[in-house]
Order: sequence, then structure tokens, then C-alpha cells
Amino acid sequence: MKQKKTKTRTAHKLAAAATMGMIAGSADASFAATTFKDMSSNIITASSGFNNLISVVCWIGGAGLGVAGIFKLKNHVDNPGQTPMKDGLVRLGCGGALLAFPFIQQAMQGSISNGTLTKINASSLQMDSTEVFNTP
Repeated sequence: MKQKKTKTRTAHKLAAAATMGMIAGSADASFAATTFKDMSSNIITASSGFNNLISVVCWIGGAGLGVAGIFKLKNHVDNPGQTPMKDGLVRLGCGGALLAFPFIQQAMQGSISNGTLTKINASSLQMDSTEVFNTP
């Protein structure tokens, strides 16, 4: 048992060192943000590829939960005393919500970016006061 804990600790230290190395290696002075608009522009640029990833995860998860819900409903039909109907219905509802999420995400993105889904423009952000974000 002691050998397993040592291997796990070593693996955790190695993973932490690799993560810190990647973070330190990716830091660049050209990405330094000094204003709120620069900071928001950097965040938008860095997260621009997440839409497709979120959509794929939602579609796979929604399809999986839908199929699981159908099988649970079949189990309920075969033996109503053993499997409650709510198990299948909850899975079907969650699967439907995950399948609908990418469309809701596109609608939300279109509503905050004047109807375009290509890129959100950070230069059009307006604030009442920017004195909080100024650096001395």
C-alpha cells in the first residue's frame, strides 16, 4: 500500500510540474492586458474555440441520456414494480435539454453580438466609468 501512495504522489508532482511548465511557457508580454477592453478582447480570443467543444459534448451527452431514458422506460414497461417511470422520464428530459443547449447558446451569442455569430466585438463595450481599471 505504501508503494502505491508513493507512485501516486510522484505522478501528482509530475503533473503539477508539467502544468506549471506549460503555463510559464505560454506566458508572453504581448498578451499582457492593461485596460478592460484589452482584457476582454484576450478572453474572447482565447475562448473562441469552446463553442464547438461545448456543442459536441452536449450532443453526445444528450444522445446518450436519450437512449438510456428509452431503455429505462422499456424496463418500466416490462416490470413496473422494479423500475419507476420517473427514472426514464428524467433521463429523457435531461437528454432533450442537452440536445437543445447548443441552439440556446447560439441564440444567446447572437443576442449579445448584434446578430452575428462569427465574433463578438470587444471594442464596442461601453462602461460608465473606467477609472477602476486604470493602472497607476
